[in-house]
Amino acid sequence: PGAPPDVDVYIDDGRNGEYQYLGNFWNTTALWNRLGTTGGTEADHETPVVGDPNYLFVRVKNRGTMPAQNLVVRTYHCVPATGLVWPDDWQPTTTGQLSVPGPLASGADVIVGPFEWTPQVIGHECLLAEVSADGDLSNVDPTGMLPAASGPIPHWRLVPFDNNIVQRNVAPVPGGGGAG
Repeated sequence: PGAPPDVDVYIDDGRNGEYQYLGNFWNTTALWNRLGTTGGTEADHETPVVGDPNYLFVRVKNRGTMPAQNLVVRTYHCVPATGLVWPDDWQPTTTGQLSVPGPLASGADVIVGPFEWTPQVIGHECLLAEVSADGDLSNVDPTGMLPAASGPIPHWRLVPFDNNIVQRNVAPVPGGGGAG
């Protein structure tokens, strides 16, 4: 209750940056895949293609009362059969992190990307994105020194309790083959 903190950056998973528990935490649309480097919007999500470079985009918002400074977004992917334990089972995408130029005003949002990644498994992979800013680090930010950053912690205890972290499960398809 009450006013939000000075800086509160988040990636919307359906809670609008709030902190109530979300049982279905793996279907955010604020993290989406594209087959090319043009990002579009959440509505432009494309099914990932295994073995080819794909590109992730993340919409970051600031619900804080002050501009957010020095935003960094990191993205990861994971094969679900590995166990989904942070950080052991999650691998940074090829473009592991991007910084947001300039401050993010209170109430504003920005699309960050492209983050290159290559899907490895047909049918199911998990994507994770996290954002940090001065005064609002994600629970897995390596500079924050929280126990969650070094793990081990299962994703179901990590993602639903931090509005800086989201997960999206995707169903990659095989690439188009040719005569080769």
